[in-house]
Amino acid sequence: ACMAAYGSRITIAVALGSRVTEGPPVAFELTLHEDTVETEYPFVAVSEQDQISWMVTEEKFDVAPAGKTFAPGNLRATADNPRYMELVQYWISERYTLRYTGGMVPDVYHILAKGKGIFSNVASPSAKAKLRLLYEVAPIGFIMEAAGAETCTVPKVKADSDDPPEPMSVLDVPIDHLDRRLGACFGGTEEVAKYKQVMFG
Repeated sequence: ACMAAYGSRITIAVALGSRVTEGPPVAFELTLHEDTVETEYPFVAVSEQDQISWMVTEEKFDVAPAGKTFAPGNLRATADNPRYMELVQYWISERYTLRYTGGMVPDVYHILAKGKGIFSNVASPSAKAKLRLLYEVAPIGFIMEAAGAETCTVPKVKADSDDPPEPMSVLDVPIDHLDRRLGACFGGTEEVAKYKQVMFG
């Protein structure tokens, strides 16, 4: 799985599973360079036509268990999801640093770059989940778990919801249709443990 960040640098966070590494999964970063550079790193692609290359700039992402940075997505859900409101208030009262761009990729990439923090996108009866499992949640969850982070689903907000009733890794959620949407949480293991404590009671 991979996700890209575009800006003054173009970077890609890449995760390789144990079938490829023949060991534990690993997450690392590639950065686009215009000049061709000799390298001994694997996974570097060079284009002879444009003389550009992808260089390994972070050999291993490693997300710390705890870190006071939070990125709360879908904040409208706090209006009628009291547990999510409690969690957001906890982060504020504990003086966490807010990192919120309105996009999951830049917020999660920030956690990888800083090596700490938590991202959440929680639903409520009036603010439904928008993240697609197959195209967004699962690939980014794979990258985060390969970086030593933890992922978690969100609790059911309606009786007829197909959200899992118990906390589980987003990678364990069955993909039963292409447009399945759900909320998710990604972050350090201690941060996700607090999320589970509040959100699942």
